[in-house]
Amino acid sequence: MNKKLVITGFLTGLAAGAAAALLNAPASGQETRNKLKEKQVPVKLAAMDLKDSAGQVKESVKRLAETVKQDVPEKVNSIKVNAALWKESIEPNKQALQKEIMNIQKTVADLQETLPQPGQ
Repeated sequence: MNKKLVITGFLTGLAAGAAAALLNAPASGQETRNKLKEKQVPVKLAAMDLKDSAGQVKESVKRLAETVKQDVPEKVNSIKVNAALWKESIEPNKQALQKEIMNIQKTVADLQETLPQPGQ
């Protein structure tokens, strides 16, 4: 594409748009500038409120991240300690259950030896 044609087309469109805006403007330039100045204050206030809110959100997130960094490792360690204590506390019951299972298996084996087998 020819660069000169693109630039010419852009400038022509820009000029046509400016002319259309001037011809269709509902108020004079001075009136429009005054309206823009009047609207500028609320927009600036809204932008400042938005900036303050964003700052508050940023601070909240920062505090939350710091709290998580402090509290999560403590909670993880607490869970590990509790799990180890639980495992240690069930060990005697686990051993007793294993002995009981072995006794039941021995009893079943003894019964199988003493009972007559089918087909004999």
